[in-house]
Amino acid sequence: MHKLYLTFDVEDFINSSAIYALYCILKILEKYHLKGIFFITGHMAEKLSNYPEIIELLKNHKIGFHSSSHSVRPIIPEYTDVKSYKEAYEISRIRETSHINPITGKIEKEGGIYVLHELFHPKKIEAYRAPGMCWTPPHLEALRDLGIRYDFSTNITHSEPVIYKKIIFYPPTFIQHWDGTLYNYECLATTLIKHKVSIFDLHPALYVNQKEWDSIYFNGNPQKLQKTPQRPIKEAKSLFVRFELFIKLIKFLQKNKIIEVTNDLNTPQTSKFVTNRSNVENYYKTSMQWPNERFNYRPKFIRKHFYDFFEEAC
Repeated sequence: MHKLYLTFDVEDFINSSAIYALYCILKILEKYHLKGIFFITGHMAEKLSNYPEIIELLKNHKIGFHSSSHSVRPIIPEYTDVKSYKEAYEISRIRETSHINPITGKIEKEGGIYVLHELFHPKKIEAYRAPGMCWTPPHLEALRDLGIRYDFSTNITHSEPVIYKKIIFYPPTFIQHWDGTLYNYECLATTLIKHKVSIFDLHPALYVNQKEWDSIYFNGNPQKLQKTPQRPIKEAKSLFVRFELFIKLIKFLQKNKIIEVTNDLNTPQTSKFVTNRSNVENYYKTSMQWPNERFNYRPKFIRKHFYDFFEEAC
């Protein structure tokens, strides 16, 4: 049976409306008895600690990690863009277990994934999605050694999970924003027909914000945190209605045993992962689209990190 994962990126710690959006999504899922995976940043986890009702709702779902600081500079490809793979690994391990100052980008104290461990204990934090689907191998290996087993960031597989270097890679998302258009439903139909596993992704903050919350970081860290203009209430309500219609459809398909909506993560029973250098180049280029387009960043050493990481599989 086709498996569908409902996943959500919870990252906007600046706009209070994002908290409301998250609450609405959680209540809709509760209404239809569906479970999702919520990828939460360290900064957002710190903010959510002040909302016990939302924490309780989230405990009904699987919790994933979405990096300590998302778009605060330096972003992941910037601080892992060093010649030494080992050094990039060590930097990643330190930053992902730290609270990063959202203005300076500097480490201040313990935080990051440790906040999620504390907030959602005794749940294990084993799933990860990189901001902007921009992952780098030494960074992911550092997270693996911090307990991450499942990655939702890459395009190294398209139909079902594969395992490599003790990391289980899930397929890329088939859509990252749902506004109920014909195009959205075409994407859903296509993925259900072509693939064994489909990953739906939603950014709750975009249902209430007019633009990306992290746009203030695209040209470097801002001097102060600036809020994003909110959508008109009528427009936001319409988006939530369209999302609920999508959830109704998903519930209907599950009831009729056409799909299975799940958040269970399992080790695939597959043969050894094999790829080639042409594919590795594609993995690298796809991963670097977000920093190139949003931050105008051009890496120097990360391409080599990709080839080093996949050397055994080529």
